[in-house]
Amino acid sequence: MLLLVGCTQPAPPAEEGRREASVPAVPPLIRRVPSQVVRTSWTFNSSDEECTAVAAAVGTSLVVAVHRDMPIRLVVSLASPVHGPASVPLRFTGPAGAWQIAARQTAARQIAVALGSDETALSRVLVLLSGGVLEVGAPAQPMASLAISPSAAQGQTWFDCARGKML
Repeated sequence: MLLLVGCTQPAPPAEEGRREASVPAVPPLIRRVPSQVVRTSWTFNSSDEECTAVAAAVGTSLVVAVHRDMPIRLVVSLASPVHGPASVPLRFTGPAGAWQIAARQTAARQIAVALGSDETALSRVLVLLSGGVLEVGAPAQPMASLAISPSAAQGQTWFDCARGKML
């Protein structure tokens, strides 16, 4: 008889012993405030003293200034005042590459950074001239996004001027 009892299957657990798995708490969704994309177009100026490239739209601009024996300087002017920390990240992404750098607020609506006076600085400018998007501010809440158009032949001529000032 004991042999028969050992071969039988145990009874299913009682209903009160069963519990459904609880759903883990989900953290609240942090919404990224989309920044308005500003579409810019290039203008170029070259002289013996400096080479200046400007990607601009109404109220917003990016100026790249190259002087002999000085670091390349980027200045971003925004349509609305900059609020937040003194250090402002700039992130550029385009088909020719990507880079990022920390800029400083220099006026209520202006952010500036010296890229340097070396090959790395020139390569960042060349990538910028190829077109892409420049995001100003923290990734979670950019202050502005500038759609930079490719500079084409005029940009190449300007870049030759800039390289001549640097090397």
